[in-house]
Amino acid sequence: MKAALFHKESGDLIISNKNIPNLSDKDVLVKVHYCSFCGHDLAVIQGMLKRGVGNKIILGHELSGIVDSVGSQVSTCSPGDRVVSLLTNSCGICDRCLNDQSHRCRVGEGIGHTCDGGFAEYVVVSENSVFKIHDDLTLKDACMLVCPIGVIEEAFSRYKGQFNTAVVSGATGGLGIHGIQKASSLFDRVIALTTDASADNFLSQIGATDVVVYDASDTFKFKEIIMALTEDEGVDLFIDPVGSGLFNESVACVSQYGCLMLLGDIQGIPLDIHLGDMLFKDLEIICSTGSNRESVKLAERMILNGDMKPVIFDVVALENILDVCTKMQESSVIGRILIDMTLG
Repeated sequence: MKAALFHKESGDLIISNKNIPNLSDKDVLVKVHYCSFCGHDLAVIQGMLKRGVGNKIILGHELSGIVDSVGSQVSTCSPGDRVVSLLTNSCGICDRCLNDQSHRCRVGEGIGHTCDGGFAEYVVVSENSVFKIHDDLTLKDACMLVCPIGVIEEAFSRYKGQFNTAVVSGATGGLGIHGIQKASSLFDRVIALTTDASADNFLSQIGATDVVVYDASDTFKFKEIIMALTEDEGVDLFIDPVGSGLFNESVACVSQYGCLMLLGDIQGIPLDIHLGDMLFKDLEIICSTGSNRESVKLAERMILNGDMKPVIFDVVALENILDVCTKMQESSVIGRILIDMTLG
């Protein structure tokens, strides 16, 4: 089968031929149709994420496809089922798996990180790591069901704050652009933050009431603008997929008793944190980088009800995956680029 192998030692991503993986008794072999390229994949390729990454690993964790075959002890899915994979190849029997926290399985491996993922024609995952999708959901839309949309749903399931004003940074990325859609269904006002002036109209169309374009090279990027827009009150919720590079300024934008929702960390830089800024705000912080079955079900319902539209920037063949890396590095992508494993 064709696959894009990441060589950890050299940092190269090379399209190669590899044997179709074998099944164990509780495994499922999925013929991959689509796998979207996530910022996580880029961070691994750039060497920012190293811990737990296997050598000559097949990246890609946002995948959809059709079950090709199943192990002898698999009882919950059958060949021909349309599925997505969850984010972790999980055991299904530990306390976390039994409590619908399989993304934090005690012996699990990250799909497309520690074990092989979806930038290949076939992938093997455990029975506990597949989710059968609704007949009305296309495989193309479904590949973003678990991440980024399921991650957003998981985070919002823990949010208990006010629903007046929300800010979304990294607004054109996968988490940001779908975070705007989720927030717009709940909040009176949603402010999108972006460095891409050309995205203004699109962000407004998907639910942003205000779009703030800022210069990433400025010392103070957006804090003064956000505070002016909120009459120095700050926002109830700051959705932050960007992480350390904007952390202190993001905290400064949050109101008293507000919430910072951390969904990622693009730069991975050490922080000089001022705890007083958080303590005297009585700040709540929600961290989410995974999704459980319940959040995936909610994400599916949002899409089927028309409340969430997966934003697809482009669909390309596996042979073009290095071009995708370049576009991601240039921040010229709005939404997700999908790798169509049936092309070529």
